[in-house]
Amino acid sequence: MTATALIASTDPWSTAELGTCPGIPVAIGGELTPHTLLGAYRRGIFCQPRSDRASIAENQLTYAPDVDAGYIPVLPGPGNPYAILWWSPSPRYAIPVSEIRIGRTLRKKIRRAGWTTTVNTAFDEVLAHCRADREPHWITDDLVEALHALHTMGWVHSVEVWHREQLVGGLYGCAMDTVFTMDSAFHTMTGAAKTAIADLAGRVALGNVQLLDAQVRTEYTVQMGSCPIPREQYLHHLRSGRPTPGWLAHEPRAADALSDPA
Repeated sequence: MTATALIASTDPWSTAELGTCPGIPVAIGGELTPHTLLGAYRRGIFCQPRSDRASIAENQLTYAPDVDAGYIPVLPGPGNPYAILWWSPSPRYAIPVSEIRIGRTLRKKIRRAGWTTTVNTAFDEVLAHCRADREPHWITDDLVEALHALHTMGWVHSVEVWHREQLVGGLYGCAMDTVFTMDSAFHTMTGAAKTAIADLAGRVALGNVQLLDAQVRTEYTVQMGSCPIPREQYLHHLRSGRPTPGWLAHEPRAADALSDPA
């Protein structure tokens, strides 16, 4: 199925009632399919599934009172609904593409490292690194399967940072028309994850993407220009775009170009 056909097909979120209370999921349960995941991206919702019994039980203990009170809707689907949490935080943290910040220390690191960057060259490897040694373990097999499908359709991309032939950093996420949602990043050499973000900003700058969505506050994305945005303002960016994948340049690049002063 093409990207256009997928977005035009029945959207499982079109009739879903979402919760509005801050600090808790907007929904739980449902099915983790490419349709569901893409529909979530388009509504500013991201998924945090669990596959181990202990984590699912912990989710149930934590959120069952809010479900029982009607604050968190349960989406129809197979299995234990507490295995899939759907989030849409407010405020939302995002980096305006035109305001990306590359600090002096990072510029020096990039200038000396001799790294190169690519797009979609090692998608499986980036996912594997993002899954490794992460607690809680939320990049489940079902999520990987859905991400692979969206990658094939042109929605989900990876950015890689290489030290010679070695993959030392990267990220993956979903490219909408005006927003690139950065789901996860990793590094095995200091500064490589930040380099992937800076490289991504440069690649989407000539297209229509205006925001790099960091989803929540993290110190390293704040250092790069991530700032809190009210949910409605963030959703406006999503709604203002076309229902097509966002554009980014795909050619290999020398990372040291990122070290040049703006």
